[in-house]
Amino acid sequence: MTSILPEQMVGIRTVFEDTSETLGGFRTGYPKFYSMADLGTQSRRRWVPLEEAVTGGRVELMFRNYFADSGDIRFATYLVAEAFTHGVLGRAVASFATIGRVWDTGAENMAVRTDIEGGLDWAGVRDTTLRVLQDDPCAGSPGTVVLPCEQAMAQWLVCRSRGTLSSVFAGLSAVSNCSEDTLWSMAGESVLGAATIVPTFAGTSPETGYRRGQLVLQALHQSGLAVRKRSGLPRTPGAGPIPVRDRGWRSVR
Repeated sequence: MTSILPEQMVGIRTVFEDTSETLGGFRTGYPKFYSMADLGTQSRRRWVPLEEAVTGGRVELMFRNYFADSGDIRFATYLVAEAFTHGVLGRAVASFATIGRVWDTGAENMAVRTDIEGGLDWAGVRDTTLRVLQDDPCAGSPGTVVLPCEQAMAQWLVCRSRGTLSSVFAGLSAVSNCSEDTLWSMAGESVLGAATIVPTFAGTSPETGYRRGQLVLQALHQSGLAVRKRSGLPRTPGAGPIPVRDRGWRSVR
């Protein structure tokens, strides 16, 4: 058997690179909307580890900045919840629904990148290992772990994502007075949107996308989260005075 020497690996693309490039093509002119970054190739500037998004004050700062700009607590809550939900779960569901591959969305593995306004414009992972399905042409390739079925992939994704978003939603609930159940309801809508809309962009089977999205929703629901409950963001008084917008943000190292 012929082995590949290290110098021969130069120029060989990984499954993660190909997957991220494919996802980047789903939204014309905005490749970072669905793609994922390999944090090993990125500078640390502007990247905030998900583990420190709450403890480092990023969630609260984003909320208060959006609140300062709009004066609308509901809108500020929606923007923060949507940004983190898309970064953690929305991108992964888009990949699952169309390609059948997901990465590790655990908080210790993820970071988000802030834009010049203090919002989030990208997400990345430290460990780029992908979970793939048995019939994936790349199954068994370096950087992949094969899962037996779609249901197993949905359950694994939910297991890893739940803890990540739970800490974000707990921090956001504390500052906005919006219930965590309502925030999880928004997350459910994000999952459903990714599973039904993205296959249209990708040119993949809408039936497959919908089925996989429902598996994710079911796994979230079975874990006790209110993702199937539809409730609008309440008017939430008591968040304190509207602050001056803080443009002096810095990434948590």
